[in-house]
Amino acid sequence: MITRNSHRWVPTGEADMVELRDPVSGRAVQIVRPASDELPGELLVETEELVFRWANLATQADAEAEFDARDATTVLRTLSWLGALWAVVCETRLGKSADCIIRDLDYRGGWRQIRSADEARLWDGLTQRVRLGALAALTEDPRAVEAYHSACTDPPDVGPVLVQHTLIHLDAFSQDMQRHELHAQGLAAALVAHTDPLPAPRRRLCFRPAHPY
Repeated sequence: MITRNSHRWVPTGEADMVELRDPVSGRAVQIVRPASDELPGELLVETEELVFRWANLATQADAEAEFDARDATTVLRTLSWLGALWAVVCETRLGKSADCIIRDLDYRGGWRQIRSADEARLWDGLTQRVRLGALAALTEDPRAVEAYHSACTDPPDVGPVLVQHTLIHLDAFSQDMQRHELHAQGLAAALVAHTDPLPAPRRRLCFRPAHPY
């Protein structure tokens, strides 16, 4: 099936894995769906929809209320996974590695209100946590996963603030993707539609480097 991104989702013979091919670049990436006890498909799709409702000023307040009603740690893990997904899709188009794309995530728009050195340090610190979360989701490195868990809970009230900061960066990320004729919206839903969760624990990393096809 070809999506509006001009990507083709190709079965791999593994129910929980699909190959996304970018005919513009001739590169592809294999993506494994998270296990249901990690990030259920319904949660990925719902969160993806909420991300873009939040980015729309007409629906932002309602989406923000829905995010506030959810467990912040679960929201942050899901948002981080979406960020990693977008990064590997960008890698297929641009040839720049997903980890470098994540490390370069930044925002300089209207949400960034810096009036003092302390506010600048706070903003930069939160941005580092956003990058760490996406890198942890991308690599599944245990040290990064543990570090991000600490980043989501220290201090104990950081969760809602970090959720909003992550949403700001994902909104900017999706706009950057549009400049390369890539559409972030619908990627998680397409992945879920083209895969099935396995009853057993997941055996492979969700993400791996892009390759020519």
